Amino acid sequence: MIKKTTTAKFVDGPYVGDYDWKGGMPLSEGEVMSVYLESKSEPVVYVLSSKCIELHEEGEDQLVSVSYQFKMQ
Repeated sequence: MIKKTTTAKFVDGPYVGDYDWKGGMPLSEGEVMSVYLESKSEPVVYVLSSKCIELHEEGEDQLVSVSYQFKMQ
């Protein structure tokens, strides 16, 4: 069975921080994401600067870790 975790790191701007994305989301490097914060009327625009995927096999299970890193555009 595949067991997947997804994390996202925003390295700058008002959304800076590390986030655990339950369920994940399929993204490719270079994609643009607009983040709409409650405190701002305009979106904060980020670019996916890197994506890393790791797979660890444990018997019949495959543990997949996907990590994204975003920078402000």
